[in-house]
Amino acid sequence: PPRSTLFPYTTLFRSAPAADLAPVSTLRHTVVLGGGVAGLTAAVALTRAGRLVTLIERRAELGGKAGSYRPPGIFQWVDHCPHVLLGACTSQRWLYEQLGVGDLISWHDRLPLRAGDEAGELLAQPSLPPPFNLAQGLLGLPGLTPRDLATLAAAMTKISVARPPWPDDQTFAAWLGPLTTPTLDRGFWSLLLRSVLNASADEASARYGLLFFRHGLLHHRDAWHLGVPRCPLRTLHHVAPRAWLARHGGQVVLGQAGSVALGPSGFVVRAGAEEFVADEVVLALTPTQARRALDPALTARVGGALDVDLEAGSIVGAHLWFAEPVDLPPVTGLFDAELDWVFRHDGGRRLAVVASTADAWQGLSPAGQAERAWRTLRQHWPRLPAPVEIGRASCRERV
Repeated sequence: PPRSTLFPYTTLFRSAPAADLAPVSTLRHTVVLGGGVAGLTAAVALTRAGRLVTLIERRAELGGKAGSYRPPGIFQWVDHCPHVLLGACTSQRWLYEQLGVGDLISWHDRLPLRAGDEAGELLAQPSLPPPFNLAQGLLGLPGLTPRDLATLAAAMTKISVARPPWPDDQTFAAWLGPLTTPTLDRGFWSLLLRSVLNASADEASARYGLLFFRHGLLHHRDAWHLGVPRCPLRTLHHVAPRAWLARHGGQVVLGQAGSVALGPSGFVVRAGAEEFVADEVVLALTPTQARRALDPALTARVGGALDVDLEAGSIVGAHLWFAEPVDLPPVTGLFDAELDWVFRHDGGRRLAVVASTADAWQGLSPAGQAERAWRTLRQHWPRLPAPVEIGRASCRERV
């Protein structure tokens, strides 16, 4: 599977045959552990490549953190946190195409942005090649002085000509050096890096910061376009893939954590009371989860490949319902704010908001987190009414 749903690693998948399914007895059996977006992509790609796939997920539904839930007293599915994709997210777009849900994504080539009560917009000149297509749009960003704009232009020029390998032993802020300002640190760099890497410029690796800007914004003319689902994520990441795998001979096991051991003729995978013999196993899990899933003999064989400790950071999402529709754009990014993005749903009667690097929110109750989100919104839209219903802030897991 691709290493990330953000960057274009899908040549392998696009070259895979369309898999006229062979008799079951002749297919290699592959077990995929983990039903998040990476596991779903692996399961679909391997099925298309002619494998018989069993997908095992410890939760009751597929999708992982990119899923949906029903808040107490609210009879509709809402997402744990808003999840979007860029035009550069070729792996995820490929997955949606295979599942037949690509038309459920709304694409935006104009991104409204706000700094306090000042509004701006990121848009591109489609007739120009990257990075020049974004030059005019960057000049229209809100809250920036002429010095900020000149510094940003120099920084984007440095980014556009930087050649890999990019350094992994310094932060993105250190790599930028003098090509930033306090306003850019709190605004442009903060919003984009927090949204993608869940880290600020002085925390994120220069390697991954540059990977995002080069492939996520500057890879091609439409790379920066923002795709927003028009349906609950449950439809995209649970209902659609479960039905697709069933139609193509796959099996989905939910509510069970799988464990893997070596057997006499392959791998033996146990999930609750069920046992599977597999020719191949894909671990679409975190390193910690993978270590738990593997038999000690297998862990010894993979050596230090799983000896990776990822530092955790919080993401908080909240839903606010209003008595009357609120007049906001479909999606808005906020500079120099505790919130990063605001999404307008249900004709304006519900706002979904997300805050990355949100460790400071963790001591609050769910209602307190949603109240904090509303007060932050009032700093940008002073006339925004109070919500009538506050859904619990739901992304409680540290990712």
